[in-house]
Amino acid sequence: MVPTAILSQASQSFGIAPDSLVLVSQSTNVVYKYHQQNKTYFLRLSEKPAAYETSIQAEVHWVRYLVSKGVRASLPILTVEGKLTAVCRDQEKCYVATVFEGATGYFFDYDWSVWDTDLFTRWGSVMGRLHHLTQSYQPEDPRLVRADWAPLELENPHLHTGDYALLLGKLRALEQQLTDLPREAEGYGLIHYDFHPYNFLIDQGELNVFDFDDAIRGWYALDIGIAAAHAVWWGAHDPKWGTKDEFAKTFLTAFLEGYVQQQPISQEWIARIPLFMEYRNISSFFWWLKDWNGDKGSLSDHQKNAISAAIDLIQNDLTFEGCRFKL
Repeated sequence: MVPTAILSQASQSFGIAPDSLVLVSQSTNVVYKYHQQNKTYFLRLSEKPAAYETSIQAEVHWVRYLVSKGVRASLPILTVEGKLTAVCRDQEKCYVATVFEGATGYFFDYDWSVWDTDLFTRWGSVMGRLHHLTQSYQPEDPRLVRADWAPLELENPHLHTGDYALLLGKLRALEQQLTDLPREAEGYGLIHYDFHPYNFLIDQGELNVFDFDDAIRGWYALDIGIAAAHAVWWGAHDPKWGTKDEFAKTFLTAFLEGYVQQQPISQEWIARIPLFMEYRNISSFFWWLKDWNGDKGSLSDHQKNAISAAIDLIQNDLTFEGCRFKL
């Protein structure tokens, strides 16, 4: 639970009535919803050292820039003192507070009829617009820089034995391929890094994007690969799409049609998208294995089955379904 003192400081910083806050989620960040002047807002509290505030300010500054250029994204709200963020402390705890306007619209799975190539093309167009605007984005404060992509930091000794070592070895092999890729400006810059279909709402055919807190400096094709990997996870189940690989090709054909309307991409980078999808698939295991205590009984049946299936693929030198195609 967030200490009352932290909530009080955050509320004061952003001019919020503390008793109006309603807890929405508590995972990587703690998020509260509130209403003010007939609008919905979200207070996000990130338990981080005070030194991390600059990184969050970099995220917020970039999103405000994107909104100023016409991107439909959840607008970050300044504090009553006109600052991007507020640092809130209580004894040894420290949180960085931010506030965002609530996005309007509905999720794709509210109405499955919208889950089709027109949406994929629009999704690609929005991502292409983000990447295009990123290339001319230059904050006046040179400290407002998000981290570059880097291999995952994993110090869990339980990942160095048995099946878990195979998973880790696969991750490290893919990370080495990514490390060797060029980082020239035409293919590398600020990316959302989590632009999946539960991080936008659909409002009268337009997409309202949110959750930029994973933003990094990375390859634009990596951002595309992440979107495609998640689309396969959550949207390839209908038999009309055929296999996961057939769905992935259909998805990316439509997605890239929209993307190139906003931002050019070379065939060389398009050909690497399945690699980035494979990387997203394998790295997703370590979202929950990173801090695993080594007790197999603490893993859910779904997690155990996913690990078993992934090990079979690795042992047979196969990629994940949905990544076995060429563009």
